[in-house]
Amino acid sequence: MNINELREYIDENLLTKREAIEITKQSVSAFDQAVITGKLKPFYDHGEERSRVRLYLKSEVEAYSRRVEERRKRVKK
Repeated sequence: MNINELREYIDENLLTKREAIEITKQSVSAFDQAVITGKLKPFYDHGEERSRVRLYLKSEVEAYSRRVEERRKRVKK
């Protein structure tokens, strides 16, 4: 895999926290709680505190988002 292929893979398959929150339609605190409890795990996690970089695998975020939406529908009934 060359550098351009790697960049393309990253652009197509990895999400920042902000992008992941947009997909899950959760508040920041709800999203953070999902990460803390292990319901959603970062694909890449490097650094500490304010310099920490976490990237999430798009397919996992989308699957998690479907589970969240199903849960919301059950609660509304």
